[in-house]
Amino acid sequence: MVFSTRQGSGVLGTQEQPLEAVTFEATIEHAQNSILSFIAKIRTCSGRSLAELKGQNLVLQIDDGPALGVMIVHVEGDGDEAVLNLSAR
Repeated sequence: MVFSTRQGSGVLGTQEQPLEAVTFEATIEHAQNSILSFIAKIRTCSGRSLAELKGQNLVLQIDDGPALGVMIVHVEGDGDEAVLNLSAR
């Protein structure tokens, strides 16, 4: 298992539609081609609050990367910053 930190950007949304462009810094635990854990702090590019999305199953489409099933577990500040974990689904 290897831990790494990655910064990037992407789009947070539901299965049906993209909702918000975000930037993130993530700590990733991976083994070969599998992501074992993913914890990220995200910030909306527009300043929109993410509070109403807390606890919902969402998708983070990483620019030039994979789409991950995630869930907001904590909202900070004015709601434009949040902590994501991989979704259980």
